[in-house]
Amino acid sequence: KKQLLQPGYQSLLESNVTVFGTFDDHDYGCNNADRTFEHRHESAIEYVKFLQAPYDSAMFRRARAGHGVYGVKVFDFARSFGDQEIHEREAGVDPDAAVDSISPPVYSNQSVAVFVLDVRSNKTPWKTGAAAYRPDFEGDFLGERQWEWFETAIQRSQASVNVVVTGLQVHANKFPNGNVAEAWGKYPRAQQRLFDAILQDGVQSPILISGDVHMNQLSRKDCIRNSRSNHQVSPRPLIEMTTSGMTHSWGSVASPSLQQPNLEVSWLTWYHTEVLRLLMHSLHWFCPWTEIMKASAIEKWEPSSTTGLQYNLDKNFGELEFDWVERAVVMRTIGENTNAPPLLSARFGMDELSGFSSTSNRHFLSDTDFQQASKLHQPSVHREWICVNHRGQENNLSHMAGYVATGFAMTVLVPFPFFLPCVVLLMIFYRFFVSGRNRLTTSRSPTLL
Repeated sequence: KKQLLQPGYQSLLESNVTVFGTFDDHDYGCNNADRTFEHRHESAIEYVKFLQAPYDSAMFRRARAGHGVYGVKVFDFARSFGDQEIHEREAGVDPDAAVDSISPPVYSNQSVAVFVLDVRSNKTPWKTGAAAYRPDFEGDFLGERQWEWFETAIQRSQASVNVVVTGLQVHANKFPNGNVAEAWGKYPRAQQRLFDAILQDGVQSPILISGDVHMNQLSRKDCIRNSRSNHQVSPRPLIEMTTSGMTHSWGSVASPSLQQPNLEVSWLTWYHTEVLRLLMHSLHWFCPWTEIMKASAIEKWEPSSTTGLQYNLDKNFGELEFDWVERAVVMRTIGENTNAPPLLSARFGMDELSGFSSTSNRHFLSDTDFQQASKLHQPSVHREWICVNHRGQENNLSHMAGYVATGFAMTVLVPFPFFLPCVVLLMIFYRFFVSGRNRLTTSRSPTLL
């Protein structure tokens, strides 16, 4: 209620934009929450009320029935401003929505479908103890009902671009224990099912959007059909833009809360922020997170693009720009200074994302890379597509080495601000007392003739 009463948010609602989404753990109710949360039903209803979803919409009906908060909206940007959002009955994508006619939906080649998935209401709880460090092939995020809904809905989509929004990162595998770092990769069967759904024939230009991790990243997997037929003979990229969060991040002091808008930031808070910033930078430097995109000065995607690893620790929000003339999608994350260049940006052709063309001179993994990834594949997990981090396969040994190196760096650097005053005092003590006494003793010593 307090958020809805904020003048800035009220102004946003009055600007004729569509507010659409789903929740993650802290919106849902508690950290790393899952299907065992006792207020899962109430949280879903309150969230769709906050979104101001129509009471008779398919999303609201699902929330009332206890299925969770998930849905799809279709936009046709060839239509006039204010009429670009297509009603769910006309769009014909949502299987739970009544359709206006039996005729297939008609919208232009300037259309975008946005799918939001609920990874909390039906999520399998993370295991504990030693089992938490092993992949859980029975674990799931969506639940069978939501899976069937999504697979049917995205297959129905005729949009030129299909954006799939999920609270948790899909490509990342930052830590083997999901209780520490949540990600789709901890449940390999569910992750593979997501890949197969969004890469199926007819789904044009799929893009993944995620959050949760309090930083922004651009990630990419190269994907190829498991059975290499004449439908797909070359790899295609699957891009994920992670954008999180607008109020706090690893590299910034958290914004004041609505309860304490005038709370002053103490020096301890600043120090804590710098420690966390150092920690996350160190992890990016030392750990083999090969899903994160990397750009050189030669292959910058936009004039304002940054080089090196495509991550940033500042507060941010994401933006997608659709270039209908060049048939390209530009992904950006924007910082607190909206007039400054983007924190991160990348540009991909729609045909390239759809697997129709690979004429961009972009580097892809080789057949050998895919063959090596296939050898590591769990035979019990059926997959139509093989998706591998675009900078090469990771291994547990290199991960552990990265964590050890980060731990060593943090052990040395974090206490430094506290040790520095002690070092200065010792130097002063030595300079004026110990060294001074030695000089005095020397000057009083008798001279032997």
